[in-house]
Parts: sequence; C-alpha cells; structure tokens
Amino acid sequence: MAVVGFEKVHVGIFDEDEKIKKLMTWKDEHGGTVNLNISGLAPEKVEMRASNKTVWSKKQGTGEVQSELDLFNVPDKDLDAVLGRDMDDNGTSWVGEDSRAPYVALIGESADLLSGDPVYCALTKGTMSLESIEWKTTAKEEEEPEPQQLTGDWIARTIDGNSRIYGYHVGKKGADELFKSVFPGYEDVKDDDSDNSNEDSNDNEATETP
Repeated sequence: MAVVGFEKVHVGIFDEDEKIKKLMTWKDEHGGTVNLNISGLAPEKVEMRASNKTVWSKKQGTGEVQSELDLFNVPDKDLDAVLGRDMDDNGTSWVGEDSRAPYVALIGESADLLSGDPVYCALTKGTMSLESIEWKTTAKEEEEPEPQQLTGDWIARTIDGNSRIYGYHVGKKGADELFKSVFPGYEDVKDDDSDNSNEDSNDNEATETP
C-alpha cells in the first residue's frame, strides 16, 4: 500500500504500571511531523550448515527495531518529558548520569494514496533520545528551519497475551481499539487538563484520537 503525507504523531509516556500517564499529539507548529523512518523490521536469518549445505534455517520476529522521527518545533515541556530531562526551580532542563528516558509508545498517522483512508503505524514500547544539538549562524538568504530528530529504540510489549513490537492499521474502523491497545488508559489521560496549561503543547487533546 502506498501512503501520502505524515499528518501527526501521538506519543504516550508509560508509568511504572505500564499505563499511559501523559499523551501528546505533535503536529503543525507544535511538533509538526516531517519524516518517520522505522528500520529493523525484518529478522536476521539463522542458519545451520552440515554436510556442505544448509540443512536448517529460521527467520522469526524482528531485528533491532529503531526509528528516526523528524519534527518541527516540539514543545520544550514535551521534550523534557520524553527525554527524561529534569527541570529545576529556575526553569533549566538538565541531563546527567542519573537521567533516564521513560518508556513510551507511538502512533503515527498518514493516509492511503488512493482512498484517502487514514493509515496508522504503531510502536508499542521503547525509549527516545536526542542525539545532537546543532546551532549555526544565519545565512544571507532566508532558509527553512532544520527539523529536530528524535531516535527511538523499540522492544516488544505483551498486548492481549501476544508479543507486539509494531502494528499497522488502515481505516477509521477499529482505530479506537488500536489506540486502546497501544496507549492503555489513554482515555483517562486525554480528559485530564491539569497538565495542559501550556498553550504551545498539543498534549491531552481529546479531539486528536479516533
């Protein structure tokens, strides 16, 4: 199936009980989605050779699933939450030896090229990181801003008794069930506006999920 566009991405942060405690939607000028690349979906083939030939082989599961997510202007408080950065009373975000990124889940939204139906790609459990920060002087001619890139390392999570690393869903029918599976408890989170005082963030918007 061919897809067109990359409208938005939903990122949920797990608590210690593997329930979603914070749900964010990144799109437009607040974390607008530029590109999502997921690699490592195919498993490595394991072979056994005997008597000068391959007598047994196996391919199962996935490889090391990783992602590269390019975004425009992610809200700082969202980055702090996803990367595990600590903010002190002075408003400074810190990373140190004790910093640890929380487990997150992710659902990206695109559309089918021919039908226009929504297409969802889900990653069920992993951590995200910001590999580098680059600043440079302005150019004589106006340039488009560079996107931020978050890299992800993903592992399997048990959903309905089965091991799941990534999922792919086409169409609005069943999309709500997908969100419930990937973001357990998200319905309770998206109705909680207590942490949504920053107007520059799209987190916990009830209108963003099916």
